[in-house]
Amino acid sequence: MFATVGEITSYVVCPRLCYFRMMDKVKPNELHAVKEIYLSLRKGFDEEWAFERYKQAFGEEEKFKRALESFKLSPSLNQLRPLDWEIRLVSERMRLRGILDELVSFNGRSLPLVLSLKSPEEGVWFKDRIKLTAFCMLLNVNAGFVYHCFDGELRNVKVGRRDKYYVLKLVERVIRLKKGFLPEGREGKFCERCEYRDACRSEPSTFASKFL
Repeated sequence: MFATVGEITSYVVCPRLCYFRMMDKVKPNELHAVKEIYLSLRKGFDEEWAFERYKQAFGEEEKFKRALESFKLSPSLNQLRPLDWEIRLVSERMRLRGILDELVSFNGRSLPLVLSLKSPEEGVWFKDRIKLTAFCMLLNVNAGFVYHCFDGELRNVKVGRRDKYYVLKLVERVIRLKKGFLPEGREGKFCERCEYRDACRSEPSTFASKFL
């Protein structure tokens, strides 16, 4: 049994969000849209190609249009040479797998790059650090990049042993969910815009049944 990088990232936001996303079909969001825009432009294609990819995957237009209006491709990316995109990585030892957005060359090293929306004032969001750390572990490196697509901020991140240890703890917790453990909810700012808000606020005996 494996955990995916997407699942552990969702768990950081909220354990129940992770649970619901595992039980439900993928719902498109702005990050899906900016990923198609970023990848298409970095590969030398245009915005129309990005929309075609997004439409074939999700069949929904509004989120793509909103994402395109806010998307920025920064010249800072020119310092990174693309090596490959959408790479499937897996480690049986760590029980972890994921699809990396982009592998880049920087100062003679092959490093992971992951996508986010808006950047904080300094550093990166904790969930993005966890996401990047997971890919660093799968590639056996200790650094990588987060590109924030709505403000064009490219940030170099070094990951340490504590980051990696926490990723392994998250792998354990996600696998527990897959074995049937029902997680506690976590109140926060995200709750009001979460698509699973109503199901989450129902009784524990009934919210799981919504996905059976």
